[in-house]
Amino acid sequence: MENECSRKRSPKKIVGIIGGMCPETSSKFYLDIIRRSRKHCNSYPAIITDSISVPFSLEKDLVQKSKNENRLLPLLKGSIKKLNKSGIDFIVIPCNTAHIFIDELKKESNVPIVSIIEETVKIVKERGFRNVGLLATKKTVDSKLYENILIENRINVILPTEEEQKNISRIIIRILRNKAYNEEKESLTRIIKNLIKKGSEAIILGCTDLQIILALDEFEVELLDSMKILAESTFQRIVNLEK
Repeated sequence: MENECSRKRSPKKIVGIIGGMCPETSSKFYLDIIRRSRKHCNSYPAIITDSISVPFSLEKDLVQKSKNENRLLPLLKGSIKKLNKSGIDFIVIPCNTAHIFIDELKKESNVPIVSIIEETVKIVKERGFRNVGLLATKKTVDSKLYENILIENRINVILPTEEEQKNISRIIIRILRNKAYNEEKESLTRIIKNLIKKGSEAIILGCTDLQIILALDEFEVELLDSMKILAESTFQRIVNLEK
């Protein structure tokens, strides 16, 4: 009789992760893949992580002021080059805001780069949502990373008010500084409830740091955690089961 271990899958591909944009989230992303591997595989996957050194001032500019993004591009390009030399099969970036450069980064890479935006929108489509709320950094919202692709798929995007967006960006910075507590969670909860009142059938957590203080099962609609969606997609590729 075949035992449980022999029925489990062997990791087939090596993933390269670009981390450093909220190291805590990068660590959680890595551990999420490890937990999935323990459950479904007969060995740990090969994972190569390059944690880029993001200045705190740039982090704040991107999240709250939506500016100076070009300072991030050389760091990402350098990471792409290093990972391409390390024998990886594909690359993931568990940071939504970094995807403002996804087209340029794909040109730099000899291996595929999986888009967290595309993978999240894929889930929105699969679950049949037609009206979705979006929580993200100011840069992600201003760049319409989600809005453009969702509208292409005839999905309506419901955004926070300008004042709520300022609050979201402030909260994200506090999460990054490990200073987010109940007050920040309560503020996000109010914003989410307002998005639901406006007709949101689901809420995209379009910043991978938001899952640190939000519980996904506390609301009447589904919270679509972009970090977990990318982790599942990454794992599927590691075991060669991607759709």
